[in-house]
Amino acid sequence: MTIPVVQKCREELETLRREGREPALVTHLSQLVTLLDFTTRLGWTASGEEIPHAALGFLMGEMEVAAGALYLTAGDRRFERRAVRGVEAALPERVELGRELEGAALPSGETAFLAEAELRVVCPVHKADRLIALVALGPRTDGRPFTPDELGYLESLAATAATPIEGGLIDDERRRVNRDLSVKVYQLQNLFDIGRELAATLDEDAIERLIVTTLMGHFLAARAALYHLRPRGLELGHSRGARAGTLPERLPGDAAWLARELAGPRAVAELPRGALRDGLLAADFALVVPLVAPGHFEGLLAVGARPGGRPPAAEDLDFAAALARQAQAALEGARLHQLRLEKERQDRDLEIARRIQQGLLPKAAPELFGFEIAGESRSCLHVGGDYFDYVPLAGGRVGLVIADVSGKGTPASLMMASVHAWLRALAGSEPAPRVLERLNRFVYASTETSRYVTLFYGELDPAARRLVYVNAGHVPPFVVRAHGPEERLRAGGPVLGLLDEVTLEPGEITLDPGDLVAAVTDGVTEAVDPSGREFGDERVRQTLAARAGAGARETLAGLVSSVDAWAGPAGCSDDLTALILKATC
Repeated sequence: MTIPVVQKCREELETLRREGREPALVTHLSQLVTLLDFTTRLGWTASGEEIPHAALGFLMGEMEVAAGALYLTAGDRRFERRAVRGVEAALPERVELGRELEGAALPSGETAFLAEAELRVVCPVHKADRLIALVALGPRTDGRPFTPDELGYLESLAATAATPIEGGLIDDERRRVNRDLSVKVYQLQNLFDIGRELAATLDEDAIERLIVTTLMGHFLAARAALYHLRPRGLELGHSRGARAGTLPERLPGDAAWLARELAGPRAVAELPRGALRDGLLAADFALVVPLVAPGHFEGLLAVGARPGGRPPAAEDLDFAAALARQAQAALEGARLHQLRLEKERQDRDLEIARRIQQGLLPKAAPELFGFEIAGESRSCLHVGGDYFDYVPLAGGRVGLVIADVSGKGTPASLMMASVHAWLRALAGSEPAPRVLERLNRFVYASTETSRYVTLFYGELDPAARRLVYVNAGHVPPFVVRAHGPEERLRAGGPVLGLLDEVTLEPGEITLDPGDLVAAVTDGVTEAVDPSGREFGDERVRQTLAARAGAGARETLAGLVSSVDAWAGPAGCSDDLTALILKATC
């Protein structure tokens, strides 16, 4: 886009050229106009991430070169590559300079790697006597060498770019701070949720299982374990992710030594050499987190390596330490009250789990132009493993989720809560198949071998009337068309949690006015009458077709009442959940 004032100046320069004015004067005026254009364009650049690319592209065009690179400061005379064009040779992502660069010059010394990539000139970008960027350009397209005047002009362009580049660096830092803050908020919310669950149980095994599972999920580790300090050393309390018999049941440990060496979370490789370090390394543990009660050492949490061997960040260690404190407090409470409150604890656990589960279900359906949505979930026992949700996404889209965790009762409910939290965190961050593939890895790593999740996830774009979906082993939703054949939504792949890696494929449908999509769990299709006959897919289809002219809520109520009538006095045999999407106009 041409900036009006720049266009006006260029028109005036063209008039001066035609009048035969002094060429040097016209050249200087042209460069000033270019500087104005450059400054304005960078000032209009939307974000700090785009500025390096915009600056490099403008400089390459103005200096008539086909290759270039731009490095931005990363502090302490370190620089990171942020933009590169037309360079065939590999350039390092990070470099460090030991000397100050004064002006545009040939690459040499610490910048010699640029010459090896056929870049002929390097120009520093300073702001307030601080080197903030390096610009390197290849040979001119016409083969001419850079003249001193052209190098001076390049330095002027670089100086002009300094302020926008510094603004981009500030914008990058703001984004980093906001990202770190978001991570902290997310972790605090997790700790709050986990704290509520810990406070709701006095079962020592359940506390250990929740802590170990949470730690595995947070670090995306393949294994984790909790060891209690006993008179004979550290004894295994609970573990996840490792086959039975592959972890040491006992590790050497002395209370005084542990209290001295484990004041906080610590990498196993950094522990002093000895039997404890060797045992943890042999079991493929990478991080240990102490469990400390007031005045004495209680045990430790051991966590496997993260994917790719990435070391944990500082905020991850803070999270682990806070989780360990919550764990220790919960374990202490469980030991003090276990015998006297056993029956009361069981009843309270169920009630808390029910409230948590009900709290995870949406309170109301979103209001969307041209669509109605209605959903209902009903546990067969006090709590269950069915789940549905509406997830707001960018651009006015909404994610529609219905899932069924294997099993019933509290274990299924807790697993459902984890799936809910992870899907809420991941939805919209990647295409739908990739979101569920990541969710599969979490479910696989953090649950027992026999547990899995069937899940249907769709992203509805009301404006385009398009539903992009992935079906991970779930009952295929029914599509009843106002004008057209009925169909089932089957595209996707296997259930989540049985395999370490799965590949899922998306499906897509367009919904016209009057079309209806009904997603249900097997508590609907497999509901049985007193004689043992299942309700079945065909009765679901007939029930939906009979209410083709009704709205989403009426259709949902009719479907649920039909299932209840079919089951009769015996009631449910499984959790029942249904989600109806109706295109109204």
